[in-house]
Amino acid sequence: MELILKSDNKESIAKIIALAKELNFIIEEKDTEITSINREALKEKILNFRTTSESSFGDPVQWQIDQREDRELDISAILENQKKLLELEGEIKLDDKAFQ
Repeated sequence: MELILKSDNKESIAKIIALAKELNFIIEEKDTEITSINREALKEKILNFRTTSESSFGDPVQWQIDQREDRELDISAILENQKKLLELEGEIKLDDKAFQ
C-alpha cells in the first residue's frame, strides 16, 4: 500500500515522518510545491461540482414545504407566553381576564 501526504506545514510533516520511522515505514520524500495554477484548478473543480444522484436526504424543496405548511396555532399558549414575558420585563402586571 502507498500513502501520499501533501502539506505546506513543515512541522506537521516532520512529526508524521518521525512517527512513521518509529513504526518502520519506508519513507520517500519528493519536493513538490502546490502552484497557484493547481490551486485555481482545484478551486474551479470544487465550485463546479455537480452530483449525478439524488441526495440521500431527499428533496430539499419538499422538505422546506413540509416544514412551512400551515398548522393550527395554539393561541392560548401564545398569549400565556406573551403575558409571562410582559410580567418578567416588569412593564405590566396583568390578570388572566386581559388575555381571554
